[in-house]
Amino acid sequence: MDIKDLKNVIGEAKAGEVATIRFFGKITEESALCFNNEFDYLETYVRPSLIRVLINSEGGSVLHGMSIYSTIQNSTIPTECIIEGMAASMSSIIWAAGNKSLMRDYSILMIHNPFLPSEGSEESDMVEAFRKQITTIYRKRFGLKKEQVAAIMDGAEGKDGTFFDARSAVEQGIIPAGNVLHTTKQLCEKVKNALAAIKSAAEIQALMEVINIEAPAVENENKHFSKPAPIHKQIHNNETDMTEENKKSTEYAAVAATLGMKDNFEVKDVVARITGLMSVEAKLGEKEKALADAQTVIAGKDAAIQNLQKDNATLNSTLEQYKKKEEDEITAKINSMIETAVTEGKIDNESKGQWVEMAKSNFGLAQNTLASIPAREVISKEIASDPENAKKAAEAVRTTEEIVAEKVSAVVGKDFEFKTLR
Repeated sequence: MDIKDLKNVIGEAKAGEVATIRFFGKITEESALCFNNEFDYLETYVRPSLIRVLINSEGGSVLHGMSIYSTIQNSTIPTECIIEGMAASMSSIIWAAGNKSLMRDYSILMIHNPFLPSEGSEESDMVEAFRKQITTIYRKRFGLKKEQVAAIMDGAEGKDGTFFDARSAVEQGIIPAGNVLHTTKQLCEKVKNALAAIKSAAEIQALMEVINIEAPAVENENKHFSKPAPIHKQIHNNETDMTEENKKSTEYAAVAATLGMKDNFEVKDVVARITGLMSVEAKLGEKEKALADAQTVIAGKDAAIQNLQKDNATLNSTLEQYKKKEEDEITAKINSMIETAVTEGKIDNESKGQWVEMAKSNFGLAQNTLASIPAREVISKEIASDPENAKKAAEAVRTTEEIVAEKVSAVVGKDFEFKTLR
């Protein structure tokens, strides 16, 4: 793959610098595959210092959206996801995948419950599994409570989920104020006025594509939300200006007591303790993120297990249907064969049950046995009702012995006896 052939990568991506890749449009199998391949190329071969993902999407497939989420979430290179226009439905999950989640001041975030095109009783388990997985992502990624996430996903009565602009996203605690990328008041007003006449997510996405052209490019270092100097650094800078008396002021004594330090302390001891606690806090944050990632993976595996269980149940049901159909066909075949044998006079009605049991046990044996029995001639009703025919039929069934005896009697007489030889 050549860097020039990449469809979603913006500008020239170089090693050790910020690389920008976008996900615009609907989430489909094709768009997800293209994005994942290009992201993997940046991560594996280009090796930039940061991968920035720009998002303007109405959402789409939950399954393929989760593949994009996993690609960004598992990146070995730092990532940040920015809502350039709109992140609605499943694309809001993609936005949550980065190490940082940012949004333009005019952009739109929409969060709602997942659904399938035609929900029914058979689909409810799959939908519920995805809902739990998505809820876990929102909770762990943004530090929201379970009830708060549920309320956002459900939305107000009569609404599908909840829409946020940058300000309301900050007010809800989804992102800090520092994660809002500011543009101009005029641009924000333009978007606000245009949105008043728009109803669908697809239309909002199309509007944002036009607005993005007017918006300024994101700065490589994101200077507009640089962090204030750490507490310990501020203390250190002021340390030289303090007199010995100030070093043990009431404020420092209170801080020292909070930190569990005794009366005999120095400012440097307080600074060292604060620095140590900040280090512990940073490690705790890393552990919490690792735990959140693990819980997200577990939720994903739970969803996969439920899907496999559903597929297994479907296969078992289908197999039972095929077995039933096969049994019905065999029964019909046996009954047809036995009825034919009765009709042909090979067996009588009284023995039908025995022949059926034989055929069930060994169909081939029953079939071959019945085939070896000659069919008996059946006299039609009309022939049988004629007296002359009935007489001929009766004569036809006399045994050979009866016929021979009758002929002998005609020649020698009825009372013929052999004479005794002297």
